[in-house]
Amino acid sequence: MSMNFTNITSSFSIENLLYSLKSAIIIALLAILIRFIISRLLTVLFNRGIITLGTRSTIMRFVDVIVILVIITAFLQSLVAPPIVLYTLAIFIALSSVMFFYEIREFIAYINLQLIRHIRGKNYEILLPNHPKPIHGRIVSVELMNTIIEDVYGRRIYVANSLLVNAIIKEYVPVIQLRIKLSHAEGDPIRVIEDVTDSLRKVDIGVFRIDEKKLIIDKIGRGEVIARINAYPLAIPIRLTDLIKLADSLSKSLAKYNPVIEFMELG
Repeated sequence: MSMNFTNITSSFSIENLLYSLKSAIIIALLAILIRFIISRLLTVLFNRGIITLGTRSTIMRFVDVIVILVIITAFLQSLVAPPIVLYTLAIFIALSSVMFFYEIREFIAYINLQLIRHIRGKNYEILLPNHPKPIHGRIVSVELMNTIIEDVYGRRIYVANSLLVNAIIKEYVPVIQLRIKLSHAEGDPIRVIEDVTDSLRKVDIGVFRIDEKKLIIDKIGRGEVIARINAYPLAIPIRLTDLIKLADSLSKSLAKYNPVIEFMELG
């Protein structure tokens, strides 16, 4: 009578291996389940408009890295000696830091921005590092990777959080500057300026506020007067129809001077 010791040994080895990996398999299944739950939750938040698609994708990338790290750690602890586990984790963390450097940097900046109270909803002049021209606008949203700034015209500007954290930010009053060229032939230029000031007091300027006392004179002479006025919007964003109405009202009130009105880009 003979026995097949090879099959018995093989079966015994597989059973031992599965038994030693039991804890690792359970941890891996739990990690995958948690990832699924987080993914579903983020999808619901995205469908309700609470977060953007970019925010969902970024969070899931971090979740995937953590899940992979947990699974690798669980299996290594079951199969190899502790020092090897530590070395492997160190290498994995180093590689992840290099691969996700941009995401990690922007996420840290995002946390810093969240610690700044009342940053949303106000108008700011923002001077970004290595940018000669400042941005003027209202911060409408701070997301994981970037911040959305809306200017007075409703245009949206996306700025990386790491740039915004290092920017010089100060509160700003939105203003639209108008440059007006008036022809007065041989008339008195002082009288022209008085007419402009009087028109600014009487004209219907819609959703704007104009301080006629702050009229800026750029040029007087050769039959023309060039002046600038600041119009402060009472509602943001400004509609094109509001600008047209303002220019039309000023043109009609100053029609005898053949006005040429130019809107200057200030923010």
